[in-house]
Amino acid sequence: MALLDNILNIGADAMAAAMTHASLHTSTPDSSGSNAASGVDRVAISWADASGGDLTLADELVFEGGTPGGDVTHVGFWSAATGGTFYGALALAGDDTFNAAGEYTVPSGTIAGASTDSNA
Repeated sequence: MALLDNILNIGADAMAAAMTHASLHTSTPDSSGSNAASGVDRVAISWADASGGDLTLADELVFEGGTPGGDVTHVGFWSAATGGTFYGALALAGDDTFNAAGEYTVPSGTIAGASTDSNA
């Protein structure tokens, strides 16, 4: 039997509590959060309660201060507005540049959690 959603939700909510801020990156970040977009501050994240073992952004993430037309490839997850612990990043799909005002919006979306049954 695979793990049930009720335990996956506990884990997802704990991860959401730790990942309080997001950053944008101009290429794949390393384990320390490299390649952050210059001039762009991290933004606070609002998460919905986990459901089905998944994390969902409660609101879109709006970033400002980027280079107009500059590349955006990943959103990173942090424990603080500055400094803190880097928890990883996800590649962005679709629009991959800052707009003419140097803004970029990550729409509300879901990070899927899953458990599979195995005899590892």
